[in-house]
Amino acid sequence: MAIPSINVLATAMDGNSRIRDMSSTSLEKARQALAAYFMFSAADGVDMSNGIILSVLLARKESGNQGFEQLMLEIGTYCDERLVSAGDAGKTAQTNFLRLIGMLQRMDESSKHINKLVFFARGIPAIDTLKMLSATWKELNAIRPGLFMELLVNDLLSCDLAGRMGRKRLTNLLEGLECLSRGTETILDIQHRLERVEQEEQIVVRVVTTIQDAIGNHYGWVAGDGERDTIKRIVSIELRHQRLLTGDIPDNLFDIGLRLAKSSLMYMNTLLPIIVSQGDAGLREEFIRDSGLDRLLVEELEEFWCNRENISHNRLVPIRIRPGSPIDETTATWQAVR
Repeated sequence: MAIPSINVLATAMDGNSRIRDMSSTSLEKARQALAAYFMFSAADGVDMSNGIILSVLLARKESGNQGFEQLMLEIGTYCDERLVSAGDAGKTAQTNFLRLIGMLQRMDESSKHINKLVFFARGIPAIDTLKMLSATWKELNAIRPGLFMELLVNDLLSCDLAGRMGRKRLTNLLEGLECLSRGTETILDIQHRLERVEQEEQIVVRVVTTIQDAIGNHYGWVAGDGERDTIKRIVSIELRHQRLLTGDIPDNLFDIGLRLAKSSLMYMNTLLPIIVSQGDAGLREEFIRDSGLDRLLVEELEEFWCNRENISHNRLVPIRIRPGSPIDETTATWQAVR
């Protein structure tokens, strides 16, 4: 990437700097901290402190990269020029700048794998991936306890696009990383945690599809304990036949599957036709909130229903615009995952 030949930090203390016009308070604090470090501390051979690194990482998160990349670009230019003109002091500046850039790159890579685990995961992360996540966990939490969660995880946990299984995978990953940091688990133990989650997910999916095939549109039929036990026996036989189980389905997994199956059938066969015909996005939001179904699962049900009923998928656009939001849900999904 070409770097413009300007000495931004020589003018950073001047009111004319472009960076001074940035509106983000955190970005301004990071600019000031970096300017002071590279102009004074680096010249004395002092390494960048955790406090300065923390201000940079928080600025990036809060600014959403707007203005941040320009700040890094201009500091890189300054370090290149100092390397030529300032000898050892220039080497200190460049070494610490490259250290900072390396940390940002590792955070990006970690974020990509965590998002994949939450939104798209089918399969278990490789050993090398888990080692990289563990290294990022240690690196960030050494700067400030809990920083890994603050920068890479908390927003995902509060995102309603993160489904039930995605949250479960993420929770197990975090518990494993915490245990690994204490020395009570290994990387292989984390893999085994995630394998168990994957196996449970396969069972739940099979429970849902088998129940749907067994009861069809009669989702109100499974009301009492007798009907529940009958369906459980049917599903257990089917899953043993598919070699996913050797005994009966664990009650907790069966109950999850039964709830998902009944809610899914009720939505597709009763509510969704009304919601689409009336363009009632509010009723759809109310169902998602009350049913506990993952938003992405609801989208899949809607796509399936359109295909089954030979209805244009464009009919889904009005109902996927949330009240008060100018963008449709498919766009929001991709923005959350990026």
